[in-house]
Amino acid sequence: MNEEESKSIVIHELVAVANEFCWFMENIQRYEADTILEYMRKMIPLLYVKGSMLKAPESYDESFMQRYVTEETYEIIFNDIRNKLQQNDLFYVFNSELKEPEERSMAECLTDIYQDLKDGLIAFTKGIEPEKICAEFYLHEWFITRWGAQAAVLMPVLHAEFQKITIQSQSGTEFD
Repeated sequence: MNEEESKSIVIHELVAVANEFCWFMENIQRYEADTILEYMRKMIPLLYVKGSMLKAPESYDESFMQRYVTEETYEIIFNDIRNKLQQNDLFYVFNSELKEPEERSMAECLTDIYQDLKDGLIAFTKGIEPEKICAEFYLHEWFITRWGAQAAVLMPVLHAEFQKITIQSQSGTEFD
């Protein structure tokens, strides 16, 4: 397999996984919090791996990239997630610059990931070759600067929730 074929497989795999993730996010009101967390424990690392495999195209025309997710759509997705996750939504990460914990929201992280992936997904699937190349560039760029970092922040939080649920089910006790 040559390098061009390999790049094509990587972007198509990311598009397939991103499509599943975006569909789930758009239909999140159908699911209970435990199902959402279980899905995210599996999907977020997969997205991260697929994103880390992307290679930016050498040339692209940035005029072909548009943002498709509106502020209204972002707010709807964000509120749906926040309402579903309620007690699991807020978490803390250590801010090394401020040298103190910083409050974060799972809903915000997941919606930020959704926005970048959905914008790239729409641009890529429109079928216009220069737009596909541009979408590939921005999916790579946004992975490095935005959605990849959001996914990395979420992974330990999702794992901690998994540990809590596992310990609860094994011991039959509740944690606050």
